[in-house]
Amino acid sequence: MIEFQRLLLDDTLRNNAFVNALKAVVVPGKSVVADIGSGTGFLSFAAEKMGAKECHLYEVSELLTLSKALAKENGMKHCQFFQAHSTDVKKPVKADVVVSEILGNYALEENIIETLNDAQRFLKPGGTIIPESLTQFVAPVTSSRLYDELNVWDRVGHGMTFDAAKEICMNNMYVKEITMKDIQAPSPGVYPEPSRGTAGEGWGEGRKWDAIDFRKKNDSVRTKTIEWIMTKDMTLYGYALWWESVLTKKITLSTSPSEPMTHWKQIYLPLLDPLPVKKGQMIQLTITSDSRYEVKINVTWETTIFDAAAGLRPTRARQRRALKNIRQDMTKGFL
Repeated sequence: MIEFQRLLLDDTLRNNAFVNALKAVVVPGKSVVADIGSGTGFLSFAAEKMGAKECHLYEVSELLTLSKALAKENGMKHCQFFQAHSTDVKKPVKADVVVSEILGNYALEENIIETLNDAQRFLKPGGTIIPESLTQFVAPVTSSRLYDELNVWDRVGHGMTFDAAKEICMNNMYVKEITMKDIQAPSPGVYPEPSRGTAGEGWGEGRKWDAIDFRKKNDSVRTKTIEWIMTKDMTLYGYALWWESVLTKKITLSTSPSEPMTHWKQIYLPLLDPLPVKKGQMIQLTITSDSRYEVKINVTWETTIFDAAAGLRPTRARQRRALKNIRQDMTKGFL
């Protein structure tokens, strides 16, 4: 547990972004702050140093004991501590600012949707919630590097096969340092299906597949279908995921491979086997994410390859013939 906190507090980009977001909204002598999932208490301590009137720290783990010791060490006088999950707090003190840094490597793995849905109870009318919003992105991976790192199973040798183990392995998500070279299609690359997503979004820049406004109530089960048409022959090895979060007042934190690296890195969703895709063919990806408390987190990713249409016209999938379909599910991956 302390190792995880060490990684968090060593992430200068993370720390500065959240501190700057608090600076933008904390009113000295007036603001009451609720820190949900407070960990060591770093964010509340920063808010108190900015002049927050009160800081209420909610932490379910034993880290709260450490947080109290750190508060004493740093001379904090206006912090109140609650060892409970915020959803179990019956009558919370109303706050001007709710801050919660429970963003995961895969953004939703720490139940941020469910926690911030409930956190509206903690907020005064017109109050501020940090983070304010979250956008998730996806791009196909066309480099073999990440897949080869995982696929030890095909090279064990000694006359043995490990196909059952490989299937379990490839039905998981992985935290990896992904570069633009892993996802950037060589010229002329590919272009996205114009009927999907935002005009001008390319391969290497990623495609938006999810957008969440934490100032509103959000669904825990989220799904999106995205399509790309190939403009040259390539091999597909899986997908890269990352996120961008607006904390407040245009202060943004990003885990994009085109941005400086954070401790979150990126997520790699592998394919079971590499998929050759020819010029004119379509890749269709359907991602479904389920972060309900009773589930914790489950992600499925379904890939369908469709045949080439006449020329490279952006023809919809329903007008094409499906050549291959692979559905992967994290419930098949955990062992």
